[in-house]
Parts: sequence; structure tokens; C-alpha cells
Amino acid sequence: MAVKGSGQKRDGRDGFVLADLTPPFLKKRAAFYIDGFNLHHSILDLGQRELLWLDLSALGRLLIARNERLVGTVWVSAHRPQKRDRMTALYAYEQALRGRGVRCLMGHFVLHGDHCHACGHQWMDATEKQSDVNLALAVAADAAADRFDVAYILTTDGDHAATARFLKEGYPHKRVITVAPPGRHHNRQILPWCDDRISIERRMLERAALPDRVKSGRIWVERPQSWRPRDPILDAPPPSPPPAGSKPRHLRLVVSN
Repeated sequence: MAVKGSGQKRDGRDGFVLADLTPPFLKKRAAFYIDGFNLHHSILDLGQRELLWLDLSALGRLLIARNERLVGTVWVSAHRPQKRDRMTALYAYEQALRGRGVRCLMGHFVLHGDHCHACGHQWMDATEKQSDVNLALAVAADAAADRFDVAYILTTDGDHAATARFLKEGYPHKRVITVAPPGRHHNRQILPWCDDRISIERRMLERAALPDRVKSGRIWVERPQSWRPRDPILDAPPPSPPPAGSKPRHLRLVVSN
């Protein structure tokens, strides 16, 4: 199955957006499915941790075509208790997303021993579980219940070629769009089963940022400190110590007439 080019004109890509007067009930229903770890690590590679505090539904509305309306956003991820600071930040983000109507499906990590076959060195490692299955099952269940006409799937994990293939073979009238995280290439195993492809741009992340405080149910959720913009003065590295053996230099006052 050949992949069509990104021929649809989408909001947020140009300096102007034409008004769309199509009634919502006549628009195609779009659903957005996000592999949380794929997106998280791609944003970390950009070097701007503040972009992690992202409104995924707002991002989805920037991605979909004008003749579509976003009817659901699903985010899959997992908490790792062994990394307390990261888990606390991710939990706050999960609560913020729920406050924005995002369906959050959480997996878990399993600790296990590993070793080097060459030297025999042993260590403990952690493997994430359930995220891939949660994403695939969410897509399959929503397709079976006819909740969308177009599925946008954000992942570069080749395992989801099976998810895209399931959609195209079981529901050929539904469109499948593969979404690449910022700075990542589309997965070659997924592409043959998709109708179109889209890549997320940095400015889309900036436009879809969450406010620093988000109402979630009866509570307010604050942006984690580690996900805030860095202060160039407070976060600057300490000055390097003088080389060993060097003598301190004295300051002299020079008066120029």
C-alpha cells in the first residue's frame, strides 16, 4: 500500500489560517493516539524541557485537517517508582492531561537482572510494560465501536506496524495517519499501512503548551520545577576551579589621566 504525500492543508503550519465554516457534525471524526515515551524522549533531545508540559489535545487540533474535528486523545505511558523525581513529574503531567480530557492509559516497569556476556558484570535494569499493548487495544476498541473516521498515531515503534495493518485490513474505509515526533523519522514498517504522514514541528509544541497551573477535577496541578524554562543565571554551571599549582593574581588599580 503506497503512502500518499502530505497533501492536506492543516492549521498551524502557515502564518495564516482560513476560516472553516463547515458545521462540526459534517466533519470527519479524528482520534489522536500518542506513544508517550516516544514523544517524551524526542522532546528531551531538543534540549528544551519546558516543552514537555504539553497539551496533547491542543497538539492534535493543530495536526488534523480542516475538514476534521478531534473527538478523542489517548496517551499511553508508565510510571517508574525507582526514579522518584521523574515519577512525581510524570504523575503531575498525567493529572494535568486528565484535566484537559485526555484519556491516560498507564503501564508499569518490571525490575530484572541483566549481565554482560563478555565480562560477566551484572546489574539491575527496568523494562517498561503494557504501553504498546494499551495503545494497540485503544485503537482497536475505538475502531470496533466506530468512534473515529481518521486515526492519528504518534509513534516510531515498528511494533505498531501491526496496529496500522489491523486498521487498514479490518476497517479499510478508515484513514490512518502516522505522526513522527519532533526530530524523528517515520518508521518504515508503519508507512506502508498508512494513508498519510505528518511530522511534528517545534513551533507546534510551543503553540500547544499547557499553562503553568492546570485545573484537574477539584485540584490545581503545577508544572514540575524540572520542566520549567531554565534561568540562564541561576542554572549556569559553577565556574571552573583554577589549575592546580596556579598562584592567585592580585588586582591593580590603574588610573589614566
